[in-house]
Order: sequence, then C-alpha cells, then structure tokens
Amino acid sequence: MSISLPSLISTLKEEFKENIFFKSKIIIFLFRLSNYCATKNKFTLILGIPCYVLYIFVAEWMLGVEIPIKTRIGKGLTIYHGVGLVVNGCSTIGNYCTLRQGVTIGNKVNHDGTLSNSPIIGDHVEFGANATAIGPIRIGDNAVIGAGSVVTKDVPANSVMAGVPARIIGTR
Repeated sequence: MSISLPSLISTLKEEFKENIFFKSKIIIFLFRLSNYCATKNKFTLILGIPCYVLYIFVAEWMLGVEIPIKTRIGKGLTIYHGVGLVVNGCSTIGNYCTLRQGVTIGNKVNHDGTLSNSPIIGDHVEFGANATAIGPIRIGDNAVIGAGSVVTKDVPANSVMAGVPARIIGTR
C-alpha cells in the first residue's frame, strides 16, 4: 500500500493540524516519512535507512512509542500523549483514528503456541488511555473503546465499549 508524495504531504499537513502535542507531531512525521520510504520501492527502502534509525531512536527509545514502520495506518491519525503506545506491525488502522497513552493493539499467543492475527480497526475509532485490543478481531467504524478496556472480540460499528473484558455499554 504505497502512497504518492503529494498524498503524503497532504496527510502530514492534516495530521499536524489535528495533533496538538509537539511530541505527537514528531512521532507522526517520522512514522509517515519512514512508512513512505519502506513501502514505496526498493530504492526508497534502502535510501530511508537513516530515517528508520532516527524514527526508532526518537519514537521508541526516547518517547516509548512502538509502531513498526510498515504498519498500515490511514490518514488523520491523532495521538494524545503517546507514551507506552504499542501497535503490532500486522495491525491495520483506518482513517481518523485516535490513540491515547498506554494503548496496545496486537496479537496473542493461541493455545497451541502459535500467534494469532492482529486487529483490524475501522475509521473514526477512538481508544481511551490504556485500552487494549488483541487478537484476530475487527473494530467497526465510529467505535469508542473506553479507558482501560480489554477488547478480545469483534466490536460493531458505532458501539461504545468498556470494561475487562470489554462489553457494549452504549452507542455513538
């Protein structure tokens, strides 16, 4: 899933307006630039190595945010605070999603020792602080995952989920 350079610039401009924290802007800028280089072609993959190193140093080591550079994330990503944010590289995140500090999106170890697939997140999904979504689940468009919730099953569109394990507590 490679995007064009004008599309990258447009996405970055939009995300810079949406993200109010300087730290979030740095994370998103470095992620988008690294993602662009890693997914465009072999030439940009090699050319982007210094960018990847900078992204890993700044985002992961300094700011505590793990989002692998080949993760598929739609435009309009908003990150609040960002500390402790972990996204599995096999996850897919839709457009205009909001992630807060401590959010974990990833796979799990099955009973037979194999790893499950990772979540597929729809558009306009909002995660509260310290929310977790794990396993081969789908989170529908416009869903809200409450702070501290643990989601292990599919989430219908327009649902508000909360609790451990998360359950529907309303609609959006």
